[in-house]
Amino acid sequence: MVVTASLLSLLSLLRAVCPDAEAREISIAAMDNYQGASTETFGTDDYVTAGYQELVRELGATIANKPMAPGETLGVSGFNISASTTFSFPKTGTLDGTNPTGWELSAPDESDGPVALVVPWVTVRKGLPLSLEIGANAGWISNSQTGVFGGWGRWGIVEGYRQLPDLSVQVGYAGYVGNDELEMGVMDMSATLGYTLPFGSTKGIHQASFAPYFSIGQNHIHAAPRADLSRTGLEGRVTEVTGFKKGEGFDKSFAPLMVGGGFRILSGEFTFTLAGTYAPNIVPTLSAGMGFTY
Repeated sequence: MVVTASLLSLLSLLRAVCPDAEAREISIAAMDNYQGASTETFGTDDYVTAGYQELVRELGATIANKPMAPGETLGVSGFNISASTTFSFPKTGTLDGTNPTGWELSAPDESDGPVALVVPWVTVRKGLPLSLEIGANAGWISNSQTGVFGGWGRWGIVEGYRQLPDLSVQVGYAGYVGNDELEMGVMDMSATLGYTLPFGSTKGIHQASFAPYFSIGQNHIHAAPRADLSRTGLEGRVTEVTGFKKGEGFDKSFAPLMVGGGFRILSGEFTFTLAGTYAPNIVPTLSAGMGFTY
């Protein structure tokens, strides 16, 4: 009953903290034409390919699992449920001063590239024996018909020592869903280092804690067009790309190093978390969330 009530409260909060944003439907087939002209007839030979790949990298960084937990795990009896919102900030303007970006090319209405992408999430985490933890989340790309489902496992290598920082490692995967023209997923591998600082007037009674942390890892992005490109000028220009070395279309730019950090405030059962991520030459993200830990 308590968990149900908390979930309803969090869903209401999620709706409140998610601002209105322009619809961001992505159509791979729409990249064949721009402003009434075929993209084969103007611009440089590779700007469609470059725009598509830039879009994949930026969307991949947006939907990837975020470092929304400190270095410590929940413990064998711990359970957390939370709602959060991620803001990412894709590059806007043009690729080369003339040609449109992948966001503009892939927009069915040829709208300008987004100033920000907004993704609200609902997340659950459960502690397990041996300092293990599993988690899952579901997100929605605001004002679109697409979303994200993700999951991960964490292991607290070092935690609970007052003299040492907490250290955990994580492996997870997030999948982009709801788009019939683009298949995409992101595998994440990371390590998080942090320290929990208790505070409060009376120890053990309404005690609170502040837990700053730093995260570093690597995302492996994979994407492939699902649309039939045989009758368009996109065949050979919009292709499968991947950050997995053994995959077809491997490019190391789709396996970016990600650095992140943030803090969590815990007061009783209530938690507030603020975290950011950055990958060189891709896109920064900022995530804020509120939840309950039992």
